[in-house]
Amino acid sequence: MTATLESPPEPRRDHWWRTIHWRPVARMALVLACTVGAFWNLWAELIEDVRQGSDIGFVFALPVLALFAAIGIALRHQDELPIYDRQSDIIVGMLGLALTAALQGLLVLRYRYEYEVLHLDLIAAPLFLMSVSILMFGLRPVFRFWPAWLLFLAGFPWFYRGTLVLFGATKLAEGMAALVFATIAAAIAAGRTWQRALAAAVGAIGVGTLVLAGLAIGFPHAHQLVYQLVPSVVTVFAVSAIMYLDQRGWSHVRPLNRPVRPLTAGQSRSAAVTAIVAAALFAMIPVPEEYKVPSPVVPGLVIAHAPAIPGGWTLLGERQYPWASKYYGPNTTWVRQRIRAERGNPEWDKESRRRRIMVDILRSDSPHNVDRYPQFTMYELIQPRVTPGRHVDLGHGVTARLNTVLDDQRLLSWSYLSWNWQGQGGAERVTLIAADNHLPDAAFPRPEPWAVSNLNNLLHQFLRGNAVNVDPDSDLEDVDLELKDGEMLISVGREMVRLGAGG
Repeated sequence: MTATLESPPEPRRDHWWRTIHWRPVARMALVLACTVGAFWNLWAELIEDVRQGSDIGFVFALPVLALFAAIGIALRHQDELPIYDRQSDIIVGMLGLALTAALQGLLVLRYRYEYEVLHLDLIAAPLFLMSVSILMFGLRPVFRFWPAWLLFLAGFPWFYRGTLVLFGATKLAEGMAALVFATIAAAIAAGRTWQRALAAAVGAIGVGTLVLAGLAIGFPHAHQLVYQLVPSVVTVFAVSAIMYLDQRGWSHVRPLNRPVRPLTAGQSRSAAVTAIVAAALFAMIPVPEEYKVPSPVVPGLVIAHAPAIPGGWTLLGERQYPWASKYYGPNTTWVRQRIRAERGNPEWDKESRRRRIMVDILRSDSPHNVDRYPQFTMYELIQPRVTPGRHVDLGHGVTARLNTVLDDQRLLSWSYLSWNWQGQGGAERVTLIAADNHLPDAAFPRPEPWAVSNLNNLLHQFLRGNAVNVDPDSDLEDVDLELKDGEMLISVGREMVRLGAGG
């Protein structure tokens, strides 16, 4: 009898889908679906803003940057004590959802006038994402990635636009401002030690500069969104990959050749139901009604020559503010003209004094740039209150808004008449300001960069709430306030519009 030698069976090779841990994937899919659904109107609003030329598109890079930072944290995570409390997870998650509801349902809708500047819903969305993640994965695993969560705070436009002002408002500056956050993300991803974090940050600056230079040379007319997203994403990917390979001695590129730690938070149907119900409720909260200033196209209007000084008024002086282009974009100017009536009018002043008016002219080649910042946030106003506006027809399709602005701290008040229009050469916002004080040395609000003083005003609004109304189109009424100097400003405005339209 002859023995037959049998070959050993080949090892079984599992298909790739058998190696996937589906439970954490399912939970992550639920978390992402709830976040996308809860803030669907925000995402639609952001896309529309980018289409209209807004610089808010940088926020689309933040999830990618945070993901790379989180991967770096996960790769160097060490074992920890198995101390988990599901009750604490539920309590903290619910508190986070309550705070999100207060932010999205109250503050965002309350401060409609500053919505484009503050975009508090860009803070509410990551807070919702974090809260739902705590419900599904537990408190300790979520806060293990706290440096990555901090990156989402960059969604608050103030940080980005403050950086943008330092570099200028060009497309190249947009890319440089976004690179600041990419540099932080790369440092977090590679930050096993402070030396490696510093090396990653320096590398990100170098790689980002090269990518930006390539864009500026090869694609100078690319959309600003390209300058915001491509350099930042390419930079954090390249630097993270280089630092990963360096940590492993350039031996292999298999990032998943390690066991996946099991879920520490037990399965909870109530947590999943809570996340779904919360997402459905948040999805019903609308974004604030878009604050639009009518900007009609006026036939015969030449922006470079408008507005003309009306008859009966004399130009006393003119001043230009060079910082305007850093805030409103290139090819933007802000000019202030000081005009005075050639003779007194008893209807405007009982002593027939010759009245003075400040004329602020914000001029740009894009109508969107003119309204990039709300009007009353760009003036030196201390604890201001703005009365509900009165809309005035100035002719030729131009509608102006008349408001009274009160400074509670200095006990001063002014009347504002402002309108937007478009013509040959771009668009303008024209603002006429009259002081309640008719003396020659009357103080007028000065245009100033949107910075610390405006933060003070915003905090003032948050603390006083409805006692301070800064929405010029609000429906609130105050019987104790009247629109002073309205007829004088309207007559001057109508004459400017008539002259601008060709007489």
